[in-house]
Amino acid sequence: MASTVWKGQLTFGLVSIPVRLHTAARRERVRLHYLKTAPSALSAADSYEEDPVLPVTRVQQGLTAVADSQPVLREELVKGYQVAPEQFVTFQKDELRHLRLATSPDMQIIRSVRLIEIDPVYFDTSYYVVPDRGGERAYALLFAALKQTQYVALAKVAMHGREHVLVIRPAVKGLLAHTMFYSNEIRASNEVEARVSDVAPRELDLAKTFVEAIAAPFAPEEFADTYQAQVQKLVAGKIDSGHVAPAGAAPHQPSAPVVDILDALRKSLALNKKPVEKEVQPSRGKAQRKKA
Repeated sequence: MASTVWKGQLTFGLVSIPVRLHTAARRERVRLHYLKTAPSALSAADSYEEDPVLPVTRVQQGLTAVADSQPVLREELVKGYQVAPEQFVTFQKDELRHLRLATSPDMQIIRSVRLIEIDPVYFDTSYYVVPDRGGERAYALLFAALKQTQYVALAKVAMHGREHVLVIRPAVKGLLAHTMFYSNEIRASNEVEARVSDVAPRELDLAKTFVEAIAAPFAPEEFADTYQAQVQKLVAGKIDSGHVAPAGAAPHQPSAPVVDILDALRKSLALNKKPVEKEVQPSRGKAQRKKA
């Protein structure tokens, strides 16, 4: 079941709708870990015809000071804002904590606008708006009203420590909400102005003809992350050829847990529900061949 990121009342005039927000999308990545192996083993691997299975150990990143590269403990950290080169104003944790807004139980619709009036650059994160028990009829009413009038609603809510402006719009079957960037967060100065005056009329006519020739309805299922697919294919190939590195075990003395991991990974790949997250030896760019 999808996790709830906010729960409360969506107010539509005098109508209150108990709703929850569920994340509508997230980035899918094959999670790779940083691993350490013996330098002697790495140098010896260069002479092998195929990648050997070397023992590895997980590593973690730490904090170091820029000035002297010395390790820094988390209890020594403070937050600061740079006001000039090498000059900062600093804040204690309580100072910033008091400024964070408490999560509000109310999300109030304040305006209705045309979706075409909102530049997509303002959209941040998308959520499914899900009615809670007792709110189904009012939820359907708001959905139908927005759908038939072809408006979207602007609403305000405090969550995750700050106030957010949301666009609530009717999707295919229910309501979607999008948090928005504020106008001061949009870096309009980075936009480059196109010099349309340099375009010849005949060139423009030909370009318009080409644009119209390739026009088609938007079908997101046509597009896929080919890099992630290739990484998963590479992982599967290494599993099938036995290239699974034991954590801290000698490569010539595989232990029982290694067999269990291989079996679990094969089952995970067969189910194809989520990317493999087990420790694997990163590829060195050499061609992989199955062991005889």
